[in-house]
Amino acid sequence: KMKDLETDKNMTIRDLMDHSSGLNRTDLAMLTGKLSRKELIQVAGEVQPMAKLNEKFFYNNIMFSAAGEIVATVQKQSWESFVQKRIFAPLGMNNSAMSIAQMQKTKDYSFGYEYNSDTKETTKFPISLAVRPLDGVAAAGAITSSARDMAKWIDFTMNGGEINGKRLVSEKSYEEWTKPQNKISPNDNFSYSFGWFLKDFDGLQGIGHGGNVPGFTSWAAMIPKKRLGFVMLSNVSNTPFGNELTSIIFDGFLGKKETSNPDNSVSVSPEKEVGKYRFEQAGVDVEIQIKDGKLTAIVPGQPVYELQNISGRKYKLSNAPTGFFVTFSDDSLLLEQPQGNVKMSKITGSRKTSKSENKPKITADELMSKAIEAVGGEANYRKITSRVIFADIDAVHQGVKGNSTVYAKFPNKTATDTTLTVFGKTIGKGWNFFDGRSGEDAYSYYSLEKFSGKRLEDVRIDSDFYSILNWKTNFKTVEVKGTEKVGEEKCFVVELTPEKGTKVTNYYSIKSFLLVKRSGATASSSGHSESYTITYFDYREIDGIRLPFKTVNTTESMGDIISTVKSVKQNVKIDDKLFSPRNLGVK
Repeated sequence: KMKDLETDKNMTIRDLMDHSSGLNRTDLAMLTGKLSRKELIQVAGEVQPMAKLNEKFFYNNIMFSAAGEIVATVQKQSWESFVQKRIFAPLGMNNSAMSIAQMQKTKDYSFGYEYNSDTKETTKFPISLAVRPLDGVAAAGAITSSARDMAKWIDFTMNGGEINGKRLVSEKSYEEWTKPQNKISPNDNFSYSFGWFLKDFDGLQGIGHGGNVPGFTSWAAMIPKKRLGFVMLSNVSNTPFGNELTSIIFDGFLGKKETSNPDNSVSVSPEKEVGKYRFEQAGVDVEIQIKDGKLTAIVPGQPVYELQNISGRKYKLSNAPTGFFVTFSDDSLLLEQPQGNVKMSKITGSRKTSKSENKPKITADELMSKAIEAVGGEANYRKITSRVIFADIDAVHQGVKGNSTVYAKFPNKTATDTTLTVFGKTIGKGWNFFDGRSGEDAYSYYSLEKFSGKRLEDVRIDSDFYSILNWKTNFKTVEVKGTEKVGEEKCFVVELTPEKGTKVTNYYSIKSFLLVKRSGATASSSGHSESYTITYFDYREIDGIRLPFKTVNTTESMGDIISTVKSVKQNVKIDDKLFSPRNLGVK
């Protein structure tokens, strides 16, 4: 049963398989490994949708898990048994298994690893953590295989659903399986079928799909009309090689047609690329600058992206997710991305400026002084030396609830104890801390992360008990960029850039000077940052200072997580020993 009544009434099996349910990724409950397949599907029914049925593409693993259980019900056998008989056996895929646990029984198998881009170290991922989440959503990605077996699968796919003259999929079903079903990009260049991403390669339809589970990454891509395909299997989490190999292999075998950008093969001075480019679809301007001798791309509300030259005027966004490139011409910029390519026109001459570009007549010093007064003033703030906050958590786009206890102690010690629940059942525990010098993030269902690099620097700043008072020492530059509306509230837009950490943007009400919103990106040791937005509501006075009693933390992967404060205790005794590691069963 879906939460949206119209979706519940009209949803079909096709909607499960082309990701048109309107649900964002609901992976949190899955990752804990504590719920059965039936329970995980029921969790999806508790999720607040991000869109109406068939309105927008949202990838969702639980939808494929539900499709797998439909197969099991109709065929009166497990999904695992059906796949073994109907696919593996006819194709001769004798070295493929239906779970990591089954894979471990074979003579030769891989261990999974994670690479830390800060420490440059590769560590083995605990196999128990890789097994648990897949057991509950087997149809969404539990198959293990080898390069030789996957070559058989690719050959079968490119051969129109036949193997050795025997048809395993009808011609009509094959056509449906490999044609666009759900549009992803507005220009029809990128879409989704039933289990395949479809993308245009110089007028030829390419199909492909990746897989990412803890410790492993896979990617299969084909151009069936040319009978050209490959598979990449890696025992490292989130490797970018799959997308990069696609263009290398396809262009290498087929040759690349001349593009509409004749400058791609010509190297020019990086200074020529500097300027603003209008991203009409997103309604923002992307600014290209030179920083420390390197080209960078600045997108509002996102981290600064470094551009790494590939050839001519083509650059890779080196610290973005995989598959993002930009190619310059004299009057435009072509952004290549998994969601489809976008052309942006270069802004030249005069044009009407946006509200955020009209800098208000207030300095950073004046604004921050008013912001400090708005929360109670420096004198009242310094009277508080510790704080314990008890809050309820509602991950509305995950179907998961819970509670948290946040500890903070002067000068810069913090810790958060989190419990996650579904249907009143505890499914996961979390503990993160910073003791003033170091810290870590641990969950009962994932590998432990020790803070390092930019993440460590960001945590250090966030853990400053008097952070609002120490804004000058915590940040290298603080600049009032303009004004912008957050909902119905007009706000000052302030960019705060630290010496070593990640830039954040704060939005302060022009009436109350209270912090209304913060946007930035969470640095990760894996090298993949994720943008976030935190919105603050319901300020209340406690011991002479004002604190928000409701926050909404929004990310692409989790959607909205609402935190509602139940109680606050200040100037309580907190032993320093609290800010130390806890054993949650992970290494």
